Amino acid sequence: MFALNNKISLRQVQALLFLEIFGFGVTALPRRTAEHAAQDGWLGVVLAVFGALLITWLITSVVKLNIGQTFYDYTKKLFGGFIASVFCLLLSIRFILLAAFYLRIFAEITQVVMLPTTPFFVIFIAVLSLAAYGASKGIEARGRLAEMLILIVLLPLIFVFGISSKEIDFTNLLPLFAANSTEIGKAGYQAFFAFGGIEFLLLISPFLSRPKGFRKSAMGTIATMGGFMVIITAVTIARFGPLNVVAHNWPVLKMMDTVSLPGSIIDRQGALIMTFWIISAYAIINAALFFSSLLLKDVAKRGKHIHYILLCLPIIALAANIPSDLDQVYEWFNLYNNTFGVATMVGLPLIIFVASMIRKGRDKIAQQKANI
Repeated sequence: MFALNNKISLRQVQALLFLEIFGFGVTALPRRTAEHAAQDGWLGVVLAVFGALLITWLITSVVKLNIGQTFYDYTKKLFGGFIASVFCLLLSIRFILLAAFYLRIFAEITQVVMLPTTPFFVIFIAVLSLAAYGASKGIEARGRLAEMLILIVLLPLIFVFGISSKEIDFTNLLPLFAANSTEIGKAGYQAFFAFGGIEFLLLISPFLSRPKGFRKSAMGTIATMGGFMVIITAVTIARFGPLNVVAHNWPVLKMMDTVSLPGSIIDRQGALIMTFWIISAYAIINAALFFSSLLLKDVAKRGKHIHYILLCLPIIALAANIPSDLDQVYEWFNLYNNTFGVATMVGLPLIIFVASMIRKGRDKIAQQKANI
């Protein structure tokens, strides 16, 4: 009785976008930026936020120009069926590999924080099963669940970081602008990939119940996430200092685990904050399965959505298990970001935006000629 014909509200889009992007990118963000810009690493995150907002503007412009159409449909009109299929396959591979990397990173974090003797395959099966079940239920179920989970994600994060602010040393952020513009730029480039998954917006058009205000909602969400990322990066660097931040794989988790909660209510606050990472892992993998299966179904033009979800599951699990250790995970992840990440987060939206504007101009000229 509550069905909206496979549509979601803008508020649900915001909740999904926040859950799907914010999370794993933050775990190593202070370390990745401090490696290049030391105490000025947070300035690199500021640059990344502006870059993410620009890409969001491009993507929402594309969606507004092709409202109500699937990604395959509007790219087919712009470039033809073959190129549209290539773009769909490119994005589906991007999402599948993104899910694989985040699944492996989540398993590594889980072993360190909670389950040191649990094999990876057990964690893989648990997370993939939940994510696949959620993806199979459609966009409405995903949107409603996101509205409920968003508070579970934010409250522990705000609580822990609020307490940690009493123990930080802001002199660790001085002197300001000690890094040169090139170093801050490199930090910003690395921080930009913390917004991995922003491409999901390219596929959201047919699911919007009320497209009006979509750009404002999306850009507001990205700006809010960016603000959290800047604060988290600055607080983490201020807490440990740039050298100690670089020494930890996940400095954010380290800081959360060393915060002293009032009255020692919780012995291992790292376990408390794991609720945040568990939900983040579920959200990004769920989104990757949902959208990659839709893309593959559009290309194949046959079968059911669930069949392509099941097809993606073993590929994600196998890909997540290939790296031999965490160092190799990050080495390959950097290579992946520098290729697929740049291509789909920057190149693809830009190409589609330019093509959409050219087509709009041609249609306008044709309409004017028809009215003469």
